[in-house]
Amino acid sequence: MDLRHLLTLRMVVEKGSFSQAAEELEISQPAVSFQIRSLEQKLGQRLLDRSGRRVSLTEPGEVVYRYARRIIGLEAEMERAVEEVGTRIAGRLVMGSTAGPAELLLPRLLGAFHAAYPEVRVSLVVTDTQSVCDRVLDDELEIGVVGAGRSQRGLDFEALVRDELVLIVPPGHHLADRESVTLDDLVDEPMLMQQEGSGVRSALEAAMREGGLRDRDLDVQMELGLQQSVKAAVLDGFGITVISRLAVEHEVGEGRLVAVAITEPPLFRDFSIVLHTGRTPRRLATAFLDFARAELGAAAIPAG
Repeated sequence: MDLRHLLTLRMVVEKGSFSQAAEELEISQPAVSFQIRSLEQKLGQRLLDRSGRRVSLTEPGEVVYRYARRIIGLEAEMERAVEEVGTRIAGRLVMGSTAGPAELLLPRLLGAFHAAYPEVRVSLVVTDTQSVCDRVLDDELEIGVVGAGRSQRGLDFEALVRDELVLIVPPGHHLADRESVTLDDLVDEPMLMQQEGSGVRSALEAAMREGGLRDRDLDVQMELGLQQSVKAAVLDGFGITVISRLAVEHEVGEGRLVAVAITEPPLFRDFSIVLHTGRTPRRLATAFLDFARAELGAAAIPAG
């Protein structure tokens, strides 16, 4: 069985269409169709339902897709094992990240790592937390970085750096001169929120529950996706929001926004490394982890 056909099947399923899979694989759409037909003929089963707007798996297709992911993961594991024979810190490191760390933490960190180890090429996949965790479990990603650590069987989460969450307001806002605010101070304010499931929103909602507040206690004007969207809306005067301090350093430094600390309770989230429990990281991954811990030592999670 041609491994390329299994890779193509996985890509079609994940992208939801033959055309997007072809674009991702950098081959023609007829080539994608040919490989899927060849795989179906080999197995004697129809694997994909093409009747709807989005391609979906048939029942036999679900079985094949599950094994395809495992086989592809084993191939990657074999390649890593062969690489380990060498002594240089070189090769390709495949990482996954959620939007927060990918935007705020990893560009500088990966740039510094590449400067220290120029023979390393890092591929960073940006997706949601569950996808990062699933792909680390399936050995498709060697390292994950997420903004909302969670307990999941087969995975180890290591808090890497603490990200403070602050309230941002325009310079003329009545809260702009405050040294700090509490969650109760936000109840009557026009709030902008990031989308459900984002690390910042999850941390805010957890703190509200602990403080006896409910989501509907906030006057939410709009939900606007991720950090860049809500930040732009605050700059345009549509409301205020809770956001990572790292995400607004530039605007605060220029005086276009004011960051106000949140107390009772202080708000933060941890950017965490995700590793496969049952797998020993190869030399390249270990080099990155050691480098990241050293670089971020000053911003590490406080003891206790």
